Amino acid sequence: MNIPKWLIIHHTGGTDLNPFFDTSNHTLETVDAYHKSLGWDGIGYNWFIEKSGLCRKGRDENKAGAHCIGYNEQSIGICLAGNFDSTLPTQPQIDSLTKLLKEKMVQYNIPKENIVPHRKFANKSCYGKKLSDTWASDLVKPNKEAIKAQI
Repeated sequence: MNIPKWLIIHHTGGTDLNPFFDTSNHTLETVDAYHKSLGWDGIGYNWFIEKSGLCRKGRDENKAGAHCIGYNEQSIGICLAGNFDSTLPTQPQIDSLTKLLKEKMVQYNIPKENIVPHRKFANKSCYGKKLSDTWASDLVKPNKEAIKAQI
């Protein structure tokens, strides 16, 4: 995989039959099993943040993800459990996401502007209609030196 240029944020969302289905209790194992049922090589996201805030490694970062068509080779996919079309992330999820974003920004020199919801590149509501397009990027300070000092 190339050096990532994007941090693409997702939510587990609803289902085709019920777009407002509550998926906040999904785990990495739930999503991994679902992705395998689609014939994928396991979970498509590089990181998964459960409702409790537990941040778990999914697909290795040196392998292309399977989370955003056209951008898998140049991004890290981070998914939060929950359907943010109808609910909001928990504070522990927000705290874990903030920490992970700061780490990955420094590790790969990714600018704040390249922290985006999945919907930037796909005709989906992901990461949820209740969250603004800048919600995730607003969690981090724009100054990389300030971020390095916080890690």
